[in-house]
Amino acid sequence: MLTVSQLSKSFSGRILFDDVSLQVNRGDRIGLVGPNGAGKSTLFSLILGEVSPDSGQIVFEKSATIGFLPQETATTQHETVLELTLAATPELAAAQKVIKQHESGNGSDDAGYNRALHIFDQHGGWQLEPKAKRVLAGLAFRESDFDRPARTMSGGWIMRAHLARLLVMEPDLLLLDEPTNHLDLESLQWFQEFLKSYPGAIVMISHDREFLNQLVGSIVEIAHAKLVRYRGNWDNYVDEKAAREVQQLSAYKNQQKEIASLQLFADRFRAKAS
Repeated sequence: MLTVSQLSKSFSGRILFDDVSLQVNRGDRIGLVGPNGAGKSTLFSLILGEVSPDSGQIVFEKSATIGFLPQETATTQHETVLELTLAATPELAAAQKVIKQHESGNGSDDAGYNRALHIFDQHGGWQLEPKAKRVLAGLAFRESDFDRPARTMSGGWIMRAHLARLLVMEPDLLLLDEPTNHLDLESLQWFQEFLKSYPGAIVMISHDREFLNQLVGSIVEIAHAKLVRYRGNWDNYVDEKAAREVQQLSAYKNQQKEIASLQLFADRFRAKAS
């Protein structure tokens, strides 16, 4: 569904990615890890097309949809929490607003109302609205919050509303950057269970090790400008990485012994032409 091929990217002379590749298939659950500044968020920006690679390609399967939840997000609009959640389709959100305004006696004429009803029906609004309410409830919104202007709520709750919007949208590829930051334990457990049956692929940046343990099937580590993929969850990654480092250290020591032996041989027979 997503293919990253031979990608390289530098900023101010610093190499973040050097000829890296990554394949994301439908149904994949991938945890993206690495130290701060390694390039995790930059990789997301490259995938989203917000920045361009120096070289290499990023190719999506035809008609694949992508959704992104950044660490921080905000709204300056006047939409309600429910309208924000349904804003995955702008036409749907606009139609819903016209319908609500008309039914409250403050809206457009009958022609505009009928046009909005048609758009709402065409985009599956009647099915999406109940789903949106279920998702909002799962993320601990009360029913009385649905019609509150989103901008009157705290940043953490606005973040939850944006998360709800993505879950209602159900993109083929979901990119999550620290999605658990603003969730309480009950909401986190609901969210975790929801993602277990999510139909699309998920790539997530998270420092929540238990969250990664419960959800991912592979870990991609950004290290030394490369992407290294490990099978399994966080615990599997830690074990496999430790084993790999032991092997690399052993190989390095053997290499150093061989170099020393060859140097000794060269020094001993340097005077002999043969």
